[in-house]
Amino acid sequence: MTSNEYVTQAIKVRMARLGITQSGVADAVGINRVVMNRYMRNQREWPIRVLDKIAPALKWQDGLDIFIAANSEEKRTAIDGINQIKP
Repeated sequence: MTSNEYVTQAIKVRMARLGITQSGVADAVGINRVVMNRYMRNQREWPIRVLDKIAPALKWQDGLDIFIAANSEEKRTAIDGINQIKP
């Protein structure tokens, strides 16, 4: 997975935990729903200004919190991959 995909995964996990929809996030922060959908499908890279904009709607302070969550998702994926290899 790419860094962008880990960011998207972290956002999806957070939205699920908070019970917030993609449209809800887009509407709350004034991002066009079509554009938000492109970010969520990794058709566009997440600029930090957009991450900073959506972070509060997801109960994060800023885009840095999203990157930290993405890093956690990346580590979790790596651990899951190692655990699948172990006999």
